[in-house]
Amino acid sequence: MKKKSAVFIIILSLIAVGFGLFIKHLYTRRTLDFVCDGAYYWPKTTVSMGSWKYENLPSGYQYYLYLPKNYWEDKDCESAKIPLIVIFHGSDEPGASFSKYGRMFVNEKFQERIYPEGAAILALHSRINYFTDPHSTGLLIQNICIRHKCLDPENIIGYGFSQGAKFVVEVACTYPGLFRGVVSGSGFYQMTFSEILKSLPTSFYWATAENDSGIFEQGSPTGKRVGKFCKNSRYVEYKTRRHFFVELNDKTGRMNKDGTEETFTDWICSVVNEK
Repeated sequence: MKKKSAVFIIILSLIAVGFGLFIKHLYTRRTLDFVCDGAYYWPKTTVSMGSWKYENLPSGYQYYLYLPKNYWEDKDCESAKIPLIVIFHGSDEPGASFSKYGRMFVNEKFQERIYPEGAAILALHSRINYFTDPHSTGLLIQNICIRHKCLDPENIIGYGFSQGAKFVVEVACTYPGLFRGVVSGSGFYQMTFSEILKSLPTSFYWATAENDSGIFEQGSPTGKRVGKFCKNSRYVEYKTRRHFFVELNDKTGRMNKDGTEETFTDWICSVVNEK
């Protein structure tokens, strides 16, 4: 009888160990092998604007790229490992990608805090009035990282508002492992069970408002799921904010160790600097 009990305990222990390894596997980020494609690599037009560059590509993409001070002269410095924040604007507002959201992230205080060397910002323009084709957008991001070796290809954050918030999640689902973190403000992409399972190692900041009619009904179910199951994720729900984008001082409702309420800036810094 004792022998049978010992065997049973060993079997249960092995099952527990196996289950633990399986869960660890699900939450381990996979390294994405970046693909080089000339249509997304060589720009047709480049215009320097201080720490920003405007470029447009044969694939039809236009974007503004910001590198922290001195890295345009040293963009091949692989040891820099600068994080990249990729911005996806809402419908019919391509200019806001650079002028509103992009400038928010080049704020001096934010740049000093986000990472020792600061963060690079990629402000994308959709090819039409809204974003389509997550596959080609993923290729574009990969090729920008290949061209600028100072960027860390394993430390990319996708940030989106409205249709861009829907699309950034779609890109994350198309290329699991491309983004370390995903920010969805007033987004409405509904992830399948399979997509959530593949996204467990990705950190999400998903924010909705109850009075954002239509968007809330579509976006909140997935937001609640990723907030609960995905690594270091937040689901933030407001009652009266309507259609909004995530701002640096937005609160998550959680408390920091120092007793202050966690902000979006606190969260994104924790994701970018995660070891």
